[in-house]
Amino acid sequence: MTSHTSIRISCGECRPASRRHGVHSERVVVLHTVDIRYSKDEMLRNRRRLESAYRFDFFNRVPVLLGIEPRYLLDIRGVSFREYFADSQTQLLHQLENIKWRIENIPDDWFNEPKITVSPDFQNVTNASGCGCEIFWQETETPQAIQRLSTIEEMERHQLPEWRNSLWGKKLEWFIRMKELAGKIDVRLNGERIPVDVTIGINGDSPFMSAVELAGANFYGWLLEAPALCHDLLRRITDRYIEVEEEYRSILGRPMKDGLNYSDDSAQVISLSQYREFCVPVAKRLYETFGCDRHDGRIMHLCGRNVHLHEALLHDLHITLLHGYGSANAPDEMSTLAGKTVMIGNIDPLTLYQGSESDVEQETSRILEILAARGGIILGDGYNVVPGTSLSNMEVVRKTSERFGVPKALNSAF
Repeated sequence: MTSHTSIRISCGECRPASRRHGVHSERVVVLHTVDIRYSKDEMLRNRRRLESAYRFDFFNRVPVLLGIEPRYLLDIRGVSFREYFADSQTQLLHQLENIKWRIENIPDDWFNEPKITVSPDFQNVTNASGCGCEIFWQETETPQAIQRLSTIEEMERHQLPEWRNSLWGKKLEWFIRMKELAGKIDVRLNGERIPVDVTIGINGDSPFMSAVELAGANFYGWLLEAPALCHDLLRRITDRYIEVEEEYRSILGRPMKDGLNYSDDSAQVISLSQYREFCVPVAKRLYETFGCDRHDGRIMHLCGRNVHLHEALLHDLHITLLHGYGSANAPDEMSTLAGKTVMIGNIDPLTLYQGSESDVEQETSRILEILAARGGIILGDGYNVVPGTSLSNMEVVRKTSERFGVPKALNSAF
């Protein structure tokens, strides 16, 4: 561990287990302690706000969920990505400290139940690795997939690797180790111990995104030049996704139809007709295998401009939640989904990062005025808050929501 982190290792500290029938059981070694300070009343209000939004209803205001990822948290804690990816124990402890910092400092409604959830994390390259990409690891930035395919012939011949030899397999190894370590972690909320849940799943990045990682921009041209071979690659990737996710859920004891978090970011540049031809069949298979009818049963993440795909998202894929939709989609362009799908977005991360508090307030107010009364609206960004973004600008989003309160009547803008 580097000396500048806030991690407090308690290796060697022992706490006696309870005495039963006069026999003193083995002492438990506490590997790490985390003491989180947060109002339980506020945590419960966060939960009520979110649950109301998921029902297209309101508690006392529109909730706020900001896209605070490791790149923001590691930066503010002075920790490199190299250290974060060092080994499973190091990452687990950094995740716990990231979560503590987030809960105590980020002014949104994210912390809503007395539980901490962690998972092995290799950012957005896990699925690309599983499909055969080499990964470029960086000191201070997120890892990047290295393009593997340069010709249609290479695409046709490409064989997916054994998944246990990829980051999917490493994720499973780290999960097992993190699960063991979690029993030695003491996390407390205002002095009371709360559970640490370790989970695992394939990344949300879609088979289309993995195909683009494999082939780079070539893949968009190949959709026109060799559509049958593109369909075949997407089918094979989808088969592998299902195989791996089924294995993960079996290990967790999680129901197969328990919801799916999905992302199609690389598909935003293609037309609606191409999206329906190449992406919808793939997404349908995955949603039908793992999705359910809850608000989080068929999540779609699209952080760029995606208005032209809304018809397919709603009527073909029947998504239940659009997560982190970006500011490239104006609030008054969201009529197809507003009131029918829960939507989290769409404040511009650059406004949060570079704008004045007045700029943030103005942008937040516009979203609320146009969309809030449709219900199911949660204020956020494109899920990419820039490192260095001020807490004061984030606080403006919440304060603006507080001033706006609950809409009095159905918005007629649509």
